Amino acid sequence: MERLRPYPVAVFCGVTLFIWGNRIWLNWTNPDVDMAAKLALSIPITAFVVASAVLLGLMVTGVDRTAAGFRNLVRAFAAGTVVFWAIRAPMILIHHHPVSFKVVHATLAVVSVVAAVFAWRAVDPAKVAPTSVDAPAPDALV
Repeated sequence: MERLRPYPVAVFCGVTLFIWGNRIWLNWTNPDVDMAAKLALSIPITAFVVASAVLLGLMVTGVDRTAAGFRNLVRAFAAGTVVFWAIRAPMILIHHHPVSFKVVHATLAVVSVVAAVFAWRAVDPAKVAPTSVDAPAPDALV
């Protein structure tokens, strides 16, 4: 489980994969959407799935969580999530969708944004311990 630290980043990736991984199937099996729209809708879906998978892959392989590159990747991913939902949620809410559709997407937006904020905060240099993932805990050295 240590490889999944910081946990908020792993949870953010997992939540994102769950939300957007399901969206791939929904997008491509929707008979009401033409091919051009399916391709356009695939852009954010692909971006979120790839970002989540890459970040989780880096974590599992033991990347240095204190490195600026890791921190910047998490922050770019988190910022992209917040920006996406800041634009998309109002569009969904003001459009003539069923109430259930609006509630589901508002919930997805809130969960995604909260997870993104926690992930961003988890890589704050002041909060991240400069120890390696594979290093023993300090009390194990005594």
